[in-house]
Amino acid sequence: MRAWVLFCLLVLQAPLALAWQGVVTQVIDGDSLKIRHESGRIYDVRLYGVDSPELAQKNGPQARDAAKKLVEDRSVDVQVVNVDPNGTTVAVVAINDQYSLQAFLVGSGMAWVYEGHCDLRICAQWQSMEKQARGAGRGLWADSHPVPPWTWRQQRHAAQKAVPKKTPVKKRNTARRKKTVKKAPADISAQLQANE
Repeated sequence: MRAWVLFCLLVLQAPLALAWQGVVTQVIDGDSLKIRHESGRIYDVRLYGVDSPELAQKNGPQARDAAKKLVEDRSVDVQVVNVDPNGTTVAVVAINDQYSLQAFLVGSGMAWVYEGHCDLRICAQWQSMEKQARGAGRGLWADSHPVPPWTWRQQRHAAQKAVPKKTPVKKRNTARRKKTVKKAPADISAQLQANE
């Protein structure tokens, strides 16, 4: 029984350690891609350990365009780190088995190393590249106070929560209605007076 459990755990963990090749079919934003595996299946892939500005954020379109220019419609190597709860593959994506898309984005000032979410050995190299890009004022570092995407998302979420939801106002019928006073029949009025 114990051997069976161990076997199942190893088999279930195997996909998390996979490396495969594919073609980037779409760059969604600086750190999110769609990659077609050799089998034909298209995977949603998020770059491990880095975070690019969101598209609605300053430098977001530039980060997407830089990634697009480098990898869209090209073959890449995908080193799977994990799969998130939404089924998105989180991976290191390499170009021509030479350098990672993460290194390119961080080195050109188009992404931050995602602190607290980057613990592989390669992260130290990316942090060094980020420091160099910051010092040289490349990309988003040309701004004196760039807002990291995780902070931007929190601020946007908080702002959306702070806006009170509009409750529908019930429209009243403002047309004046004629008030009619109905008179009781004469025989009832007489009975009421007689009872008093």
